[in-house]
Amino acid sequence: MGLTCYYCNKTFPSAQMKRCSRCLLVTYCSKECQTHSWKISHKQNYKIHPSIVSTTDPDKPVSKAERPKKFTDEWIELEIDRALSRWMQIWCACFQAWAKICLDLANHPPERVVTHCMQLVVEPRHFGDDPAKQYNVLEASVVPIAEVLEDHPTLEISIDPSDFTRLRLVVILVDSEGEERRLRLLQWNERNIGEWRKMGKEASARLAGDSPESQWAQTLMHAVDSMNPKDVERMLGRP
Repeated sequence: MGLTCYYCNKTFPSAQMKRCSRCLLVTYCSKECQTHSWKISHKQNYKIHPSIVSTTDPDKPVSKAERPKKFTDEWIELEIDRALSRWMQIWCACFQAWAKICLDLANHPPERVVTHCMQLVVEPRHFGDDPAKQYNVLEASVVPIAEVLEDHPTLEISIDPSDFTRLRLVVILVDSEGEERRLRLLQWNERNIGEWRKMGKEASARLAGDSPESQWAQTLMHAVDSMNPKDVERMLGRP
């Protein structure tokens, strides 16, 4: 299974990738990419992954010896975090591509990436061993970041109003009753975003649609439900 470098956006076999030891989410193809990403944005924006955060100091990771024992309630909660993280990593390249599509960048000013983001609401599938198929996407939409912060006041989003290359994805995990269980924020710098701003306006609008029921959202939900991530990457034009 391949993973995508969060700096250069290239996909490599997972065995070749390096992972941030604190957030456990972002992956890099090289030490150079990791260093560049750390200096540009990750140092200011990372949060220690819930599965390793210290109970006494939220700014430090807990030692391995202090982590919960298997099958305890605490361990089960951490497994939920890990499963969601793995699923997001597997689909990362696809979600990054859809984020550029749904924001309709050719028909909006550069500030669009500062004020809006893609949001997914997902629920567990509770069957199957394929880590790419552990969740269904119930909703896919573009939302104002101000609305996300209003609905989730504890969420910390570091925003540079002059950075027009940084995109964001919010993932909300709900249970079978619709209760929120987890909230994840993914941020990355899109180095080829200028190409999307230069796209024909009609083509951009056609791809993005203008509602949660637009074609891109339906395609995303169908792809996550029924397709292989690598096939979806090729469909979206990634090598």
